[in-house]
Amino acid sequence: MEYQNYRLYVRDFYAERKLRSGFTWRDFAKAAGYSSPVFLKLVCDGKANLSDVGIERVASAMGLVGTDLQYFRSLVNFNQEKDSAQKKAEFKKLRAIAKENSFALVGEDQYDYYESWLNPVLREMAPQMKGATPAQMAGQMTFDTQTAEVKKALALLQKVGMLDKNDDGEYEQVKRSVTTGNLEVASLSVREMHRQMGELAVRALDEVPLKERDISGLTIGISENAYYRITKEIEDFRRRVSSIVMDDNKESRVYRLNVQLFPLTKDFKEGENA
Repeated sequence: MEYQNYRLYVRDFYAERKLRSGFTWRDFAKAAGYSSPVFLKLVCDGKANLSDVGIERVASAMGLVGTDLQYFRSLVNFNQEKDSAQKKAEFKKLRAIAKENSFALVGEDQYDYYESWLNPVLREMAPQMKGATPAQMAGQMTFDTQTAEVKKALALLQKVGMLDKNDDGEYEQVKRSVTTGNLEVASLSVREMHRQMGELAVRALDEVPLKERDISGLTIGISENAYYRITKEIEDFRRRVSSIVMDDNKESRVYRLNVQLFPLTKDFKEGENA
């Protein structure tokens, strides 16, 4: 349960056995019932996947039983699943297994943080509203928010170490900036965060006065090379915006900045003769 990537777990199992007894990929494959001596190496390298039958074979070869076997099955399905909804369902299974065994999964705090648009908003707002109640914070939201939602979000922010309370009972940020790192589980919930923020941006067109918002866009025809140049410009732009935010100490509102660049067509030159 210390792993969120089954390929890394299988590779570490192999490395430990090899160190102790000269274990080879051929030995491992044979123990799992595979004729190809390098199949499991390909799996660990991300060049092949395990089928449902393969999951049982490999688990048996590693001696996994009981809860460890349950977790391994779900972890393989989580890592190999492409559909976001199904992937979230598999992660819930992993969390349930871990919880039953009083184990905290790596990355689950980040997952919870990015699951709701309200969490990062309150992380910025709460320290600025000295002595405010959850009801008062809810009333300061641009979009309708229930007091119970604010209470839940504040409790989570304290639990995951994003906010703390000082001796006066006021909220303080533990860190100025937050990053997802390279955790797969965090990336999964970040997609949900982008979806929610995108929906709020659409609502802002009708619900936020023009003088309080800046929403614009370009529809452009570009090459692959231009695409990568533009994404680099966006990356540099985000860094410059972050520097402005870090230098600012007179916050009065919480804003969301969405930078979106996505294709509206397939490659219409694909397949053309050179």
